[in-house]
Amino acid sequence: MVEKIGSSRRYFYHAGDYIKLRVTKKDTILAGKLWSVGDSVISVSELRPFDVHIHEIGSVYKRFSFPKKFGRVLLKGGAAIFVIIGINHLINNERLFTPDMFIIAGSMAGAGLISISLDQKRCRTDRGWRIKIMDYPIR
Repeated sequence: MVEKIGSSRRYFYHAGDYIKLRVTKKDTILAGKLWSVGDSVISVSELRPFDVHIHEIGSVYKRFSFPKKFGRVLLKGGAAIFVIIGINHLINNERLFTPDMFIIAGSMAGAGLISISLDQKRCRTDRGWRIKIMDYPIR
């Protein structure tokens, strides 16, 4: 479990979940499935399992699925509007590329890229977040 000290924000991880960690001792980022959880060691499986002590973890990155999905929908919608407006201009014998075409489609694509970039939160263990290992099962 990763929790914010002094608040009710908690993120639970089980064996088999995707996890992304920044290890301070080696200054590396490990991303993969949580292989196993011991008393003070976490194993993250990329190509092979890497053991990481809890005290060596500098940050845990929590992924959120909605901003990523929403960003993809906005990118696809921006591309679709760009194509629809382009076909409409070709049918009506107008200029193909107009400012309104770039404003509408570009703003949707920009909003999609911003949403995709906000799909993970960095929980730094030196700034109010802590990692707990629990013995009992949580559903």
